[in-house]
Amino acid sequence: MAIRASIEALPEPGHAILHVSDLDAMPEGLALSIQRQQGPDTHLADDGWRRTEAWLIPDEVGRQGDVLEFHLGPEICDRLAGIATIRLRVKEPDIGVVGTTVIAWPTMLTSGAAGSSGTYDDTVRLRRMQPAAVPPEPAPEPLPPPFEPPAPAPELRAERPPEPVVPPRTGFPNWAIVLIALLIVGGAGYAAYDYFKLNPQDVVATAPPPAAPGEPPKKSIRDTVADYLATKPAPTPEAMLAKGRDFMKAGDTASAFLVFRRAAEAGNTAAQLELATFYDPLTQPARGGFTPEGARAADWYERAALAGVAEAQRKLGLLFAKGGAGLAADTAKARTWLQQAAAQNDADAKKALDALPK
Repeated sequence: MAIRASIEALPEPGHAILHVSDLDAMPEGLALSIQRQQGPDTHLADDGWRRTEAWLIPDEVGRQGDVLEFHLGPEICDRLAGIATIRLRVKEPDIGVVGTTVIAWPTMLTSGAAGSSGTYDDTVRLRRMQPAAVPPEPAPEPLPPPFEPPAPAPELRAERPPEPVVPPRTGFPNWAIVLIALLIVGGAGYAAYDYFKLNPQDVVATAPPPAAPGEPPKKSIRDTVADYLATKPAPTPEAMLAKGRDFMKAGDTASAFLVFRRAAEAGNTAAQLELATFYDPLTQPARGGFTPEGARAADWYERAALAGVAEAQRKLGLLFAKGGAGLAADTAKARTWLQQAAAQNDADAKKALDALPK
């Protein structure tokens, strides 16, 4: 699927932002493939150029409106210095390649920090550059021990026998002190017993709640769809369309959207029509809480309409007639598509055509 992309060089040397638009994908887990034209090693990996394709996962990917922003560091920017154009591909986890384009790489300052990182696999996460290690300073030489004067000679005195130590007398015998201590401990225990006996709710309140029985973790939406798409043999676009409709009946609109999109990208016109309704501001009620986007809805309707699907022609005409969600109304385009649908005996298209301003 064709996408649009541009590079914005940042003031910090070796850093840039890749802006990607026209891409229906979540930022989490997106990977990039970067390919140059010259040389035998044309694919960029985290430790340099290689012959086979590698997938790079930037540390930070975000979305600003309809634009995805990939923050690129010296691992990419330094190694692309002097290259005029690159071929860019974007891969979504569990879905596959969702966009490709060719972009011009601008002239920018390099940081000189990119270096070899060792081995790699097919998908690598870009690591932020670490500051160069600073060698430890040599330990200072030990100082000589300070001068100590000689110890004084011991004073000689006649030895006297030690005087006997007489313990002080108290007003109470030892057994009386022990008895008083036992009475104090027993009184404290009884007071505690009496308190908890009169306030059982406090004891219950401090008891920890019983632990919930362990439950196996639920599969995510992407895992569910990925398991389905990975079945052998691979599902056809017609089978994916049917599976998407099953997801819709079960109320799982997010899974249905992913399956419809895969079938639509494979050229299934019915799936293209289904996918467009997720973005159509005229769809009532809105599907799965998706934010309406008139331009995206028109794009997917048009693909099916160009293939001669009367329903897509009618819905595209109605969308242009009313506009909405960022799409400006265009009566001329609305009339053109409604006429094509009416020529296929679409009764609703004929009624809408008669309602257009003359």
